[in-house]
Amino acid sequence: MFFHSAVMFLWIQSASGWMHPKCQIHDSGEDLGHYTPWICTYLPRHAEHYTAACEDVTAIEEDLLGLPPNINTLWFFSQFQELEYLYIEGCFTQILPTGKSNLPNLQHIHFDGSGSGCCDCHIGPHTFRDLVKVSNLTIWGYRLSAMAPDVFHGMTQLQSLIISEPCVDDLSEILCRIMNIKSLMKLNIEAPEIRSLNQSNCSILITNESVTPVFNNLAFSDLSFGEITHIVEGSLAWLQNLTRLTGAFSQEVLLHLPLSGIQQIQYFSCSGSNEIDFESICNVVFLLSIMEIYLYNANTSSLSMSSVELCIGLEYMYLIGPGPLHPTPHLKWNFTSSLKNLNQLTIDDNLISNIEDFAFLGLTNLVSLDITRNNITQLHANTFFGLQLTQLTLRLNNLQIIFAKQFSCLVKLQCLDLTQNLISNIENFAFLGLTNLESLNITSNKITKIHANTFFGLHSLTWLDLRNNPLIHSIEEMSFTHLTSLRQVFLEQAHNLLTEPVIKLNLTLIFGGILSQLTHLYISSGMRPMQLIIGSNITSKQNLSLQLKGQTSVTNLNADAEEFLCGSEFMGKYFTSVETFDYRSKLSAKSVDLTSINQLIHLRKLTLRQVDLLIQHSANIIFHNLTKLEVLELDNCRIYSLEGSLTKDFKSLKTLYLRIENIYNVFYSFTEPLSSLKYLTFDNLQMFCSCDNAWLITWAKGYRQVEVLMLSPYADPSIYALEDLICLSDNGIDTPNFVKYTEANCTTEVGFVLFVATGLGVLFFMLVVLVHNLAGPYLLPLYHITLGCLSGAMRSNTRGRYHYDAFVSYSGMDERWVVEELLPNLEQRGPPFLHLCLHSRDFQLGKDIVENITDSLYRSRHTHCLVSSHYLRSNWCSLEMKLATSRLQVEQRDILVLVFLEKIPPRRLSAHHRLARLVKTRTYLDWPQDPNQHQAFWDRLWAKLKPPTDA
Repeated sequence: MFFHSAVMFLWIQSASGWMHPKCQIHDSGEDLGHYTPWICTYLPRHAEHYTAACEDVTAIEEDLLGLPPNINTLWFFSQFQELEYLYIEGCFTQILPTGKSNLPNLQHIHFDGSGSGCCDCHIGPHTFRDLVKVSNLTIWGYRLSAMAPDVFHGMTQLQSLIISEPCVDDLSEILCRIMNIKSLMKLNIEAPEIRSLNQSNCSILITNESVTPVFNNLAFSDLSFGEITHIVEGSLAWLQNLTRLTGAFSQEVLLHLPLSGIQQIQYFSCSGSNEIDFESICNVVFLLSIMEIYLYNANTSSLSMSSVELCIGLEYMYLIGPGPLHPTPHLKWNFTSSLKNLNQLTIDDNLISNIEDFAFLGLTNLVSLDITRNNITQLHANTFFGLQLTQLTLRLNNLQIIFAKQFSCLVKLQCLDLTQNLISNIENFAFLGLTNLESLNITSNKITKIHANTFFGLHSLTWLDLRNNPLIHSIEEMSFTHLTSLRQVFLEQAHNLLTEPVIKLNLTLIFGGILSQLTHLYISSGMRPMQLIIGSNITSKQNLSLQLKGQTSVTNLNADAEEFLCGSEFMGKYFTSVETFDYRSKLSAKSVDLTSINQLIHLRKLTLRQVDLLIQHSANIIFHNLTKLEVLELDNCRIYSLEGSLTKDFKSLKTLYLRIENIYNVFYSFTEPLSSLKYLTFDNLQMFCSCDNAWLITWAKGYRQVEVLMLSPYADPSIYALEDLICLSDNGIDTPNFVKYTEANCTTEVGFVLFVATGLGVLFFMLVVLVHNLAGPYLLPLYHITLGCLSGAMRSNTRGRYHYDAFVSYSGMDERWVVEELLPNLEQRGPPFLHLCLHSRDFQLGKDIVENITDSLYRSRHTHCLVSSHYLRSNWCSLEMKLATSRLQVEQRDILVLVFLEKIPPRRLSAHHRLARLVKTRTYLDWPQDPNQHQAFWDRLWAKLKPPTDA
């Protein structure tokens, strides 16, 4: 049994929607909506599973009571037979083992007690032994010494083990508990309290022979400690090949690291004293065959050719300096000539002021160079001579000018990052020679002008970011026209004063012909008025932050503007292909008619933020015609009421989030059209005390298809139960409990009504059963035959004439055959040319389907049934067959033609009595598999269906 407060996440196979006071259920393939974002960090995504998120759990059996049967009440998690991922947050007094039949599919376990300091939770021997499929285990913030020495014994399938903050100062406390996990392939240990690496006191490791590794299958190992003050010889011999080692070392302790028994370290991260010289570091690098080294607070002043000779095997060097504490403004760059195998070099926060010519000569393998947070003011012509870089980062320096052909020697460069410098001028042809450059980031500089040839030569550039520069109003015409591969562009005005009150930007003149190929164009005027011209006939003038996405049309539109206008009209109407629209206004904004939103019929997600719908002439009409809409969010909006006229076209809506600023009513008709709704979130729900709203309580609790979530920004936890909902009374002052209000004011004497209704219901049920047993199979065909006869009588002036030669009865799954084979060979052959009736083409829109079928049958000379396995499974096809055979019996004419598109086994055919009788008594056609027989098939069928010669 678990004790204390916890947050639990259970990944299960299936569930229904419901409202639960402490849990949410989500389809794992869908967005978790407005629930706490950190949930997403731990949950795996699988399209056919569901996720139960439970918050503020204090008593498991009580708090999880009411979950659907396939989850059941918790008792050692025994009911969760399909559970694969278990995440538990909190500190518990004890965790007991499961039984052999419990949690048979559990694969991932994550215990998080980090929020409680060191969690003293007792976990006994063999606790996890019966979890036979567990392959991943994470224990975070639990005191390992409180667990039994054999706590992990029996976990034969465990492949990944992460132990973080185990609250122990002796590595043996960890090692002795995990040394028998033979299947382990990945081991992560983060123990900041361990300061001394001593010999293990586990008996299995103390032998007269040389110590051998315990984990023979281990492919990845990561040890992270705090400040190590002492290393005993052979203390890490049990782990000879280490993937990653992290810790703080003094120079004396660092030199003892090769004596620990480790043979090789791939990745070594060292932080600590600035006094460690590079000769000592490289000595350790050489002895332990280290390939990647990360040095924090590095003593870069000791760098020289001789000091790094033993670092020749390094492939990655990351040097982050102490900043202004120990600056190295004049680095001896000749040290790089000794690092022949280096392919990545990072020198960060060393306050270097100059990089001399030919500084990196000889580093022919270097592909990535990062010189961030230094004081470099300019680059020389031959600074990067001899390099074969694909990535260059010069962020957070003091560069002011980029000269012409500045990077011409870096012909292989693909990514260049110059963000957060002081660049105010980029000369023409500055990037000439960078024919392979794909990404250029120059954000947060002082660039005031882009010339026509600033980016000349960047033929491969696909991504250009110029945000936070005072240049958006001064981009010369045709500046981007030669960037033929450009796909994504970001332009943003820096927040400084402009002489021009309105920013004018003509995208056609700037981009020329490449405008049509862009997939992402971001433009921000810094909330200044802007005139945006695209082409010659679409102009917008407003304060906006506008983001456009789309290749041939805009499919994603994000507008942050008080007024989003084209002239005096709402600009959204011009983006007719938009699928995602996020519009933020202000509640204080002037009234702008938003009715044109209902013209965006392709919308799948609509978000309105701070939009006052109270001032709209007809707020409900705004949401009409949006039949494809799946997600609707009204965030900090105002509206008078929620009713059915608003949601009448929401056939596809799955997720609805409502945060309404004012007090409003929610009428029952509001949810009636929402047939696809799965998640409904009321954030800070404020309702009037009215019986018109009383239905919400019963509906939220009983309607299992929809999960209703109540959120409050002022409560902790943020989720609260419907029973805690309050409302505003008529006097505008009192706020009683809404549930108690409805019980006191909205209940009626229902006893007598139920008695009468039950009695009438029983009588009606008996009558229906009697009629169904006596004449059930004949009722539906009789009704439609009668209806067809009446329709024929009403068309007496056209008696003996038909509108169609044949009504084609087929399954929608066979429509491709109909379109590609049937229509070309019957309707396009003649004369005489046949006129066929297809439900997908000829049914009248808006008319009842059954009436369409009946009218089409009686307006056709023949009925042509295309029988397939899909046809036999279709209820509509079954109805069409019934009506056709009933008409055959009434008219006694040869009007029914059967064609089998595939072989149907007799045993399966016998289940369909009408069709089976027809096959035995009437001649039918089989669609030949041999293409050579197709022509004879069509000749025979056309001859049967063609109208009489005297017609």
